[in-house]
Amino acid sequence: MKTGRLGASAAVAIALVFAGRALALPNVASARPAIKLTDGWDRELDLAKTTIPLIAIYEDKDDGYQNQALKEQLDALDKSIGYRKRVLQIIIVDLTPYNYWPARGMAKNEIQKWSNKVGMILYSDFTDSARATLGFTKAQSNVVMYDKAGAVQFAFAGALPAGKRKELTDLIRAYMATLPTL
Repeated sequence: MKTGRLGASAAVAIALVFAGRALALPNVASARPAIKLTDGWDRELDLAKTTIPLIAIYEDKDDGYQNQALKEQLDALDKSIGYRKRVLQIIIVDLTPYNYWPARGMAKNEIQKWSNKVGMILYSDFTDSARATLGFTKAQSNVVMYDKAGAVQFAFAGALPAGKRKELTDLIRAYMATLPTL
């Protein structure tokens, strides 16, 4: 049976619907959802209580490399203007493949080690609930920036091209310029 042009388009549309909302990132100006994240030491971070801008990076073991250039650029930016004193930057790690005993405990230990290594607290997503609640794309590095009121200012899934990295760092610089120096 031959599929016509309309049939192929309909099949793609249906596939996108069934692929779920995984293709949809939060829209600019949409509100940050209330969610509690847990780090490797079982400490919680309640995003509903966050009153400063937030940069969230969500990755799994296979796509953590996608935005390595961004992470290096953010580290350099922090060294030059110290934005992490006034902007919360977090990394959420997709650990759904390790949500069983004893792998869960070993994964938590690795999260602790990596938190110490990178000098930033890493948060775990063992159940896929953080990804789903935050509207992130599975199997992609996701980067979202929320302002202090919790509205999305920037969202991107996949490797950020240089222009998008500049857009994000410009947002951070613009926010820092509105603040008195410490």
